[in-house]
Amino acid sequence: MRALCTSGSSACQWASVVMIIAVSIAFLFPPDLLIAKLFSSYAVHWMLFCLLVGIVSLFMGYERLLYTCFICTGVLAFYLMNSFNTDLKFSKLSRLNSIQVLFANPTLSNDRLNETIKRLLSQDADLIVLEEFTPEGIEVATQGRSDYPHQYLLPRADTQGKGVLSRLPLDGARQREWMGNIVVEFGVTLPGSDTLHVCISTHLPPITMDGYRKLGSFLDTLAGELSRHTSRQLLVANFNLVPWSRELRNFRRLSGLKASRRDNADAGQANSPIDILNAPNLELMFSNDLECTGYSTVVDSSGKTIGLMGRYQHKFGF
Repeated sequence: MRALCTSGSSACQWASVVMIIAVSIAFLFPPDLLIAKLFSSYAVHWMLFCLLVGIVSLFMGYERLLYTCFICTGVLAFYLMNSFNTDLKFSKLSRLNSIQVLFANPTLSNDRLNETIKRLLSQDADLIVLEEFTPEGIEVATQGRSDYPHQYLLPRADTQGKGVLSRLPLDGARQREWMGNIVVEFGVTLPGSDTLHVCISTHLPPITMDGYRKLGSFLDTLAGELSRHTSRQLLVANFNLVPWSRELRNFRRLSGLKASRRDNADAGQANSPIDILNAPNLELMFSNDLECTGYSTVVDSSGKTIGLMGRYQHKFGF
């Protein structure tokens, strides 16, 4: 009887080992299947689950399961770590002509739209970019012209609306449509007559395999355009993809841009301890001739994350 129980326990261990390895491989090398794409945002959850099972196996004496879980946890942690800009070390802010950029989606806030926009205007950013900017926000945005005299507003009833509020002069602002997505480009005139090229791009969440393929083609096209720019540039984007997705990793490689996030944990005192489980979508990416001197998230009155803010400067001075 004891041998039978031991045999059953061993079979259960082997079945668990095979299952954990198979799921972990699916996160590391996701097949071209919709279910794999949709579950990719839960990679952090799966890594922590493997860690928990490994700890339980340690006390239960299940060696095979113990080693399997800890190995999968380590491999997944390394994979996720390299999906962010782990080389990012916030440089010392030593130049007065740096630029602070805020990117937010007011519709994510639990507050009223006007209150949210006023809260964003009070963040003391040099450049504010609003995603999903609607006609209802025009009045509040124009009321802030005393602090942000340079504005480019593209209000729309759909998700393609964008609003740009700047303390610094904007140069050559224009909108282009690629594959049904509106891309806004402009230059920001910095002190000393230097110009920073800024590109704003958003995309709806893909929900089908065809949607993922179209998003991948759009990102390849956008990366090709950005890689041809020789000037310093900043990308303000929300592609509704997790940082470790194959599409976004390939985009960063083709465009040569670097992410402002060092890890999955969002900054901000109002965030909860389990914020590491949130899969971030908003992105601020910068070119190699820029450096990030600060990064934080922006929250509403209830502590919900609605945007992010970063400060950038030239590596050798503007």
